[in-house]
This record gives sequence, structure tokens and C-alpha cells, in this order.
Amino acid sequence: MKILNTPIDMIALFNSDSGKVTPFKFKYNDIPIKIQKIYKTYEEKFAGNRRIVFVCLHNGKDIYEIKYEVDTFKWYLFKK
Repeated sequence: MKILNTPIDMIALFNSDSGKVTPFKFKYNDIPIKIQKIYKTYEEKFAGNRRIVFVCLHNGKDIYEIKYEVDTFKWYLFKK
């Protein structure tokens, strides 16, 4: 996997009861990428910023690691 750490535009679902975040679709290099399956979700702290990390599958073979920065509401494509 290649480390990118690039800001991306994301469409995500937020559960109103639990506040759980679920990524749905994002755009990378003007190409829309729909997330088929989320393999793993965990939290990390980087330089005092809380991030939620999603390891996702697209197209049955492409794995992406996406990070959501909770305090700034920004999404990053971390690994491809």
C-alpha cells in the first residue's frame, strides 16, 4: 500500500442515535469510489487530534485506508 495522506471529499452516513460514522463514497483524482465493505475500524490519536480509521474494500480487490479527523471534520485518504 502506498501512503498518500491526501484530503478527499466524502459522502458519509451518521447515525443520529449512536453518532456512529460510516463512509459511503469518496472522490479521488475526480474518480468516484464507492465503498463496498469496511474490514476494520479503530481510533487513533495523532498530534492530539482524534481520528477514526477505516480500512475499506472497493471493486472486490482495491483496499483503501481512510481517516476521519473528528475535531476538524476532515477526511483523508491515507493509504491506497
